[in-house]
Amino acid sequence: MSHNDGEHTSSDGGGHEDEPLRVDLCIVGAGVAGLNALAVATNYLDSTKRVALIDRRDGPGGMWRDTYPYVRLHQPYQLFTAGDIPWELRRERGYLANRQEVVDHLTHCRDVSADRVRLHEFYGATVEYHSESDDLVLVQLRDAHGAVHTIETPRLINAYGFNVTPNQPLPVSSSQVRSVSPDFVDLVGPEFTADGAPVWIVGSGKTALDTAYTIIARYPDREVNIVAGSGTFFNNRDQLFPNGFRRWWSGKPFTVVFTGAADMFDGWNDQDVRHDFRDQYTISPFPHARRYMTGNLSVVECDAVAAGLSTTVMEYFVDVDDRDGRPCMILRDGPDLEIEPGSWVINCTGYLLHDAPTYQPYVTPGGRVVTVGTTSTIFQFSTYGAYFLTHLAFLDRLESAPLYAVDLNALVQRAPDASLAVVCALSLYNFAVLAEQLPMSVFTSCGVDFNRWYPKPRQFTTSARFLASHRRKREHYRAVLDTAATRFDVGLGPVVGATATR
Repeated sequence: MSHNDGEHTSSDGGGHEDEPLRVDLCIVGAGVAGLNALAVATNYLDSTKRVALIDRRDGPGGMWRDTYPYVRLHQPYQLFTAGDIPWELRRERGYLANRQEVVDHLTHCRDVSADRVRLHEFYGATVEYHSESDDLVLVQLRDAHGAVHTIETPRLINAYGFNVTPNQPLPVSSSQVRSVSPDFVDLVGPEFTADGAPVWIVGSGKTALDTAYTIIARYPDREVNIVAGSGTFFNNRDQLFPNGFRRWWSGKPFTVVFTGAADMFDGWNDQDVRHDFRDQYTISPFPHARRYMTGNLSVVECDAVAAGLSTTVMEYFVDVDDRDGRPCMILRDGPDLEIEPGSWVINCTGYLLHDAPTYQPYVTPGGRVVTVGTTSTIFQFSTYGAYFLTHLAFLDRLESAPLYAVDLNALVQRAPDASLAVVCALSLYNFAVLAEQLPMSVFTSCGVDFNRWYPKPRQFTTSARFLASHRRKREHYRAVLDTAATRFDVGLGPVVGATATR
């Protein structure tokens, strides 16, 4: 594929160890976060500028290239994009795109951006290190063939996002069960289809619910069980994204929902915020679920899973071992559970925040390296982080904008029940800061803004209320975040390299 008069190149297009490739921007990550950074950058770079795009996978699309095949978007497809690039797909507004459709669209986003700049792509590549000086950043990578490349750039954007990797099967002691991962087993393949053995899903997040819903729908007579831990509750998709004419009067935009939670939070009452949010806006097949996930679930999906499960175990999985010649599931706190020989144990424990990566601020003290990751998070969605941080970087406002960031890994580990209240307050505080730092066109051109789901009059009303109150509320949000930082002893506040003016 060739773009922009043949300047679109792959990893053999220069930049070997003895010949650095000089570019105007380097982006690590070709998932939706990295492609948002790229799309935004093309608003500031002309067609003569060079951009390097690096990803460990074999093409653009990020996690969507290697996740489980029955995955679908959580939200209507047109609200998942890079920059403001429209979909070529033409489906009903509420359609949830499948894996291949998402990969195709993200590839299209790459193509659109590649027509605007001189794009050099390195797929199957890993970054070995980068170093920042006063004038530039040196990036060294190893491509899919083992060749070393050096890139010189005035700005590096590490768009790791949540750095999702495929789930591996759970290690089990028993040889009488089949431990698999949804990323590596075909649930419509002949081995699974022909087999009638019970299924045990481990986990209660979106992967677990997707897996349960898929199996229950395709194999209604199959025994499906779930080991759900503390259980997970999700945003009610029907309430946040009402279909048809209901968009004019029903549901509540995300901004309104998150503002309500942020306004209620006083730094100490995170449990009250969580309970109120759950009662109003969430749904779960587990009546006493304790864990919140920002994924979306419909009433139809929820009811189908709840009705189709044979057994729900609100415990944590440890192992499957043989007892008296039969497989026995060992649980962390509950009694052991005998299961049938030949059972399938599917690891759906989730992909997010498993590891504890090295801390990387969203902007370095030198201001040349921007990171969209989990140790210095300014929004709950990496798409938002990449979109707005890239705008700030090219407007030279990254180091002066008094944004707050949270170490999301530490927060979820130390205070999981408080993460909802903290993230809502964090998002609203940062939006209030951005409203003072960025032109209005940046907000109106944000293609991943969930408020776009609603008709223009409702969008206008939501925006007007925010603009009328954000200066007054900003101090409240900052104060409760400072309180939470002290309470939970997590990185939460202005980062090194940014001036925390108040």
